[in-house]
Formats: sequence, C-alpha cells, structure tokens
Amino acid sequence: MPITAASVEANGWVLRVTLTGGLGSFASYALDADMVPRVVLTSSHPGFVKSAGTAVGGNLLRTLVATKPVRKPVNPASPTAFVIDETDLGGGSIQVRIALSEHVYATDTGVSLAVLAGWRTGEGAASIGVSNGSTVVAPVPIMRWALAPYEVTAGAFRVSLIVASHHPAGFEPVAGVKFTATDGTTVKTVWATEMSTDNSYGDGLRCYSAIIDPGVATALTAGLLRCDAEVYPWLGAMRPTDTAGTRSMTGLGLAGFRHSAASPWVIGYDPLGTRYSGQWAFVDPAGTLTASAAMVTASLAAAKALPVASRPASINTAIQAGYLLNRTLVAANGQAAATRATDGMNIVLAVGTHSGAGSTAVTTGLTTTEIPPRVMGDPDNASPRVNCILQTGANAVSRATRMRYQALSLETGGTVLGGASLVLFDNIEVRAKAGSETSTFAPFSGSIVAGQWNIAATRSKFWRTGFVVNSGNLRCGLFRGNEHSRSAQGLLFARNRFISSSEDTSVGSTAINIVQGWGAPTEAGQAEDVITAFNDLRSVRARVWTPALLPAATAGTPNPSLRRTVFMGNVCEKIGADPQPFLSFGEDSSATMSYNIIEGNSFVGERFNGFYSDPLPTTIAETNTLLNQAFVNRSANNFFDWFPTKHDAFLDSTTATLRGTADGYRPHMIEAWSHIYGVGHEANVDAGRTGAGNFALEYYGLRSVRVVGGAPAFLDDRSFLGTGVGGGNYRLPGTSFLAGRVVRGNGDRDLAGEERRALSAAGAYVAASLAVDLATTGGRSGSLASSTIVGLRLALTPAPTLHGVRSDSPVVGVNLALRPVPAIHRFSSLQPIVEPEATTRLLPGSGRMGFGYLRPPLLLPAGSASDWLTLHIGVDQRTILVN
Repeated sequence: MPITAASVEANGWVLRVTLTGGLGSFASYALDADMVPRVVLTSSHPGFVKSAGTAVGGNLLRTLVATKPVRKPVNPASPTAFVIDETDLGGGSIQVRIALSEHVYATDTGVSLAVLAGWRTGEGAASIGVSNGSTVVAPVPIMRWALAPYEVTAGAFRVSLIVASHHPAGFEPVAGVKFTATDGTTVKTVWATEMSTDNSYGDGLRCYSAIIDPGVATALTAGLLRCDAEVYPWLGAMRPTDTAGTRSMTGLGLAGFRHSAASPWVIGYDPLGTRYSGQWAFVDPAGTLTASAAMVTASLAAAKALPVASRPASINTAIQAGYLLNRTLVAANGQAAATRATDGMNIVLAVGTHSGAGSTAVTTGLTTTEIPPRVMGDPDNASPRVNCILQTGANAVSRATRMRYQALSLETGGTVLGGASLVLFDNIEVRAKAGSETSTFAPFSGSIVAGQWNIAATRSKFWRTGFVVNSGNLRCGLFRGNEHSRSAQGLLFARNRFISSSEDTSVGSTAINIVQGWGAPTEAGQAEDVITAFNDLRSVRARVWTPALLPAATAGTPNPSLRRTVFMGNVCEKIGADPQPFLSFGEDSSATMSYNIIEGNSFVGERFNGFYSDPLPTTIAETNTLLNQAFVNRSANNFFDWFPTKHDAFLDSTTATLRGTADGYRPHMIEAWSHIYGVGHEANVDAGRTGAGNFALEYYGLRSVRVVGGAPAFLDDRSFLGTGVGGGNYRLPGTSFLAGRVVRGNGDRDLAGEERRALSAAGAYVAASLAVDLATTGGRSGSLASSTIVGLRLALTPAPTLHGVRSDSPVVGVNLALRPVPAIHRFSSLQPIVEPEATTRLLPGSGRMGFGYLRPPLLLPAGSASDWLTLHIGVDQRTILVN
C-alpha cells in the first residue's frame, strides 16, 4: 500500500498524503513525533548565514515532523466523538490530512517526504517528492530600538536593537545585524553577529549591540546622525529599518519618535562641543525671575559661580534665558537652520523642592528642533534623584516642544508640568504630591502626533500615584529598566519590575492590567512589532497583559489583527483570586493572530487564555460566521499553569442562547487550528494545576508535555497556587519536569542572567542558580608557616572537564576546599602571600587545561625570580603565569 502523492495545503501546516489502501482510524497511525519521528518532511528556504563577521545569503535546510492526523470539525450531534479526516478517493486510494510541526512557506523549495516503516498500520518505508501548495508568507524578524533617541555624543556611541525571530538557530535569533550611521553624506557601518550585553541603563539587556565610531579621517559632520539597522534572519528576507533604502535625512528631528519599527534611531553628534553643548543654567529658588542671557554659561561650574541673585529662580526663567542667548543652530546633515535654539540646554535644579516651572513668561519663537533641553538634578550632589524634587504647580514649562527629565524626583497631582509633546524620562522617580496619591491626572498635556509616540522612560520609578504611562495622550515608545506599580505600556517594554501593592500601599489590591497595548490603535506601528521582554511581573492580582487589536481595515486582515507581537522571557505570577484570566490573547473577539512569538515565559498561578477561537456573537447570523484565524505563531519554551483553548468543540452558551437551542457548538471555527495542533509550538510545559484538564490542545508541540495537576517544583511558589503572598522564586531544580526540553530560543540568557544551553528548562529560568557552595560553614585551609602560597579565585568547572598533564611532568596532587567568592584563607604572619584578583571562566564539557613541561605547575609569590611559561585556561584564553 504505497504512498502515491503528497502535498502541502494552502494553509501551510497540513500535509495531505494519498496512498493505496482502506480507511483507518487515529489508532492506525504511529507517528511517534517526540521520540523517533516516522514521518519527516524536509525543505530548503533562502535566508542568511554568518561569514567573516557579516551575514551573507544562504539556505536553511528545514526538517519538519508530522505530529498527528487531523480530525474533522465537530459534529454537534456527537461533539465528543472526534472523527479522523480521511477520505476514500475510490479505486483503492485514500487521502489523509496530517498536521506538521511548523508551517511550510510558499517560498520553500525541494520539499520531500520520508516515512519509516510502521508510520501507519501495515505501511512500509518510503520517500516521495511533495507538492508545495502553501500560500503562507515566510515571517520577517521582529525588532525594536532599545535606546532612547536624541542623546548627545562627542565621539563613539552605542546602538542597540532587540530582535526576535520564528526560526532561531541555537540561542541566536538571527544571523546578524548590520548597523549604519550617516550624516547624509558619509556612512559608517558596523556588524553585530552575536548578542551582547547593553548595560546603558544598568539592566543588562541582551540584544544586538555595537559601537559606532564617527572617526577622524572620514569623520561625520556635527549634527543629527541617522542610524539604521538591517536584520538578517536564518530564514527569510532581510528586514531593514530604512525600507526606502535611501537613508533620507528629511525630517530627522522627528523621525526618531516614529512608532513604526521600520524607523531610524537618531543621535546628536557634537565632537567639538559647540553645537548642542556648553549651555548650562543653575536653577536656584533664591535667584531671580528676571531672565538674562548671562544666566546660560559654558559649564555647570560657571553657572554655579554666578551670584545667587543672578541665577534663574525657575525652569521657565532658565528657558527664557536660553531664548535671550539667541543661539543659532546652523543648517547641517539635512536639517534647516534654527534661531533662538535651546537644543541640548542643561537646566540644573539645586537641591531642594521646586514648585512648578515658574511664572516667567517665555517669548514665542523658542526652538528645540533637534535635541531636547534637559531638566536635571544637580550632578554634583551625591543623590540628585532623592534630593532634587520637582513638583507640578500653578505654572507649566513653556514653549519647549520636547523635554528630557533626568536624575530627579517628580511629584505630580492636580496640575500639568508642561505641554511638551515629546518627553523623555531617565533615572527619575515619579510619585504623587502628598494627598494626591490616587489622582490619575497626567503631568503632561501634549497631543499625540500621527505616526509618533510621545513619551519614553528608562531606569525610572513610577509609584505612589494614580498616573499611569498609558492613558490620555501618553503613548510610550520605550519603557526600559523601570519600576512601576500601576499599568504601563511601551512599544518596547523590557527589563522592568512590577511593584506589588504590599510595597506600594497607595495602590491597594485593585485589579489592573499591568502591561497594556496601545489603546485604540489606528496605525500599524502602534500595535505591530510590539516587544515585551525580560520583565519581572510578579505579585499581580489580575490580568497581566492585554495586547492591542489593530482594526481589520488598517491591518488588511478579515478580522482585527494581532500581528508580530512578542512576549518573551517574562516571569508572571498571579496572587489573589480575581476571576479574570491571567493573560488574554485573542479571547472574546474575532481576531487574526499571525506571526506572533510567545516564548520563554513562566506563567505561574493562573491560565493563559491565548489564541482562542471564542468570539462573542450578537446575532444568529454571527453564530455561524464569526471566526478566528491563527497562523505562523511561535509558542516555545514556556511554563503554563493552564493553557486552555476553545474552538469548534466548545459549547458556547452565548451561541446557544442566540440560536434558541441547546446547540452551542461551532463547526465553522477551524481557522485557528494551527494553534490547537501545536504548529510552531515546542518545549512548552502545561502543568494543568487549574482547569481540571479542560479545553486541551490536540497536540502540544515537540518536546512539550501536559501534566494535569503536575508539581513544577519551583524553589518557592508564592503564587495563588502556592502561599499566595507574591514574590516567589521560580527557578527550578534539575529534577523538575520543566528541565531538559529547550534546544533553541530567542534569548541566550534567562531572566536571572544565567546562560541558556541545549536541553535547559522551559520557562523564564533555565534552572536553579548555577552557583554551588561546597565549603562547610567556618571551613579553614591550613598551611605550614614556611609555605609560599598564592591565593587563586576559581569558578567551578562542570564535568566532564579534562586536565591534561604531560607524561614526563612530575605531578603535585592538591586538595582544594571550594568556597564562594570572596574566599578567605588564613596564613602565618611570616608567610609571603600573593592574592591576585584572577578569575577563571567555566570550561565547556569538553574543555582541557594544558600544563607546562618537566616541572610541576606551581603558582609563585610576587617578586620571585624565574623563567615563566604561559598557562592558557578555557575558551577565553585567560592566562596564569607558572614556573
């Protein structure tokens, strides 16, 4: 009974196989997808590979596994009796539809099928070419700039892009990212083919990052620089931030605020300190409200040297002084000249409390077309964020269309601080004035401009206030490295920490959405390529995340769209018994869910209502026409306490009521079946601690498992299903059933910074801390008084590490008591000792440590006269000198 034909259907995930023989049942198929797959489809897809520090064109050979025969839509007359989707073609031939582990794309070539004997009862091994009928477009990388724009640099500067893809290789999302910077004439280029740590905001974000040096011989011109990225995936087409490919400098003063992911990142370049720098005003409430140009000096020291009576008494006085200085910003890098320019001006607040921006009127005509003025706490103070306080008051900041607030505390409530439409927060604490803790009054009144976001926040704290960064006219582009006790939003929302109501008692236990999508989006950039990554979202009492639906007409989809949304690397912990679902992705609406990535998260304490086919009909006609669609969604490496799904077999009470019968089943609800069959899913764990096993997927994905009522063995479960107090520790011992599943992903570190390796654990953490303390409390290492010893700090080397010693080398055996850094060894007072701050990195499993020849490798104290050899340790080639 040979296979006579095979084809991929238009939906890209169903393999249609024709063979001779009779009809069978689900029991006729032994595909064994997770052990020794018996039905394997291979194909080739164009993409990119690494080459000499760049990415060049190549092809990715794909291996897809057949996972399970597809069933027919539910029959409402017998809804629990699922029927296999086999068709009798007549003439002794049948056709069966089988789900694949991933989508085949329209641009896949060389598609072929190989089956092992026994894949179907009585069938032998076979190989056959496959007709590719897929109409599904291959995914593009998802990306966002990770640094706030419109800073000023005098030299080399960092560019950073966070990237996710549907087809990572190992723990690398893409083959490489090419960064460019241009002044409109000269272009500087640098590649990043590995992820690295961007610690610009102290949060250790892993992303694609590089340093661009404007250079000397071919230096860039002072002014705004346009920075772009080209992202080269392992599979699919390169995705640029400059879709036109022209590196246009037109409108660069606002281009860095565009909400589309295909937008440049912009920085101000001022190598001589003459374009944006050299503008300092020191605001002292004891000063004067009468502005003069002399208040603006070339340095902070000079501004502080002014007599108190000559210092500006308020922010608006300082801004008016900048107006009176009448600086001209000459035309450069495609930007027009501007007069009365205060771009890059530094307004420094003296220690103390400043109420409002001051009553000084700022004359019309002030410009900030390139770099925002900066209001900041006194950098000479040991703790300006604590000691320099700016309150909203009767008078708002005037005339500046964009502002940056840095290193201070902002107290809000009742009045606006300013009308700037573009606001950047960095290293500030936002809290309410006494008595205004519950006020939701936003401190800025600037309007949203079409195509732009209007606020960014980095390494700041938002708490003890009803003000939230997602309401009214506030729409956030970058929200990174912050703490927040109410809901917040960002097109890139990364490395943030949610502050629990037990820590911020002004919040109470109100149920809130912690991370929200952009409210009522009307443009694609407001809802697509939104990345929420590596956040600590513990102690949440209700819904933790609600992405935004883009209207169908805008998205060009049959239903409102959820497209290219990324939620990865987050730990989510629900406490309390609020009945809301923990997360909602496509539930209670007709939606087209495509090209999304849900990866590497720990969803602890409640269900993830994701990729539901559960719209809410309002008419009888809609009970048979409303539908959801889901395709090319990557769900990988997650821990779920329950991962329910509802499709055609769900008895919907709303549908039944409208029909006036007991029949609430929906046989038409099949267009999100790529989710129910686990297409694009891998290494997920559903512990099934809630839900009693209801609404299960047909297949959970390769290397995935569902254990109803399973105990994940977290080190300290403080979720609703644990102690319920919040702030648990969701690392894992190696014995957890979450371990040993993950083989690839979009992040090479977990939420705690531990390295991800093949066969690590599902969820936000790879395992319990790798640090091991093998020293007993109070342990001692004793040595003779005459010993010469060198102290050495070593990291533990995992087994099986080999230490090779030449056969002709005398060997000294050493007994070591391993201790945590910093270890203390007590010696005789007569003993010469050297204690270098040397650190040895962990060796890989096959690592070797080679010693010298003839003489034993002895570490010598400082000052010893000797010939030296070099001992190379580990893959990073750190060295220790030995005799």
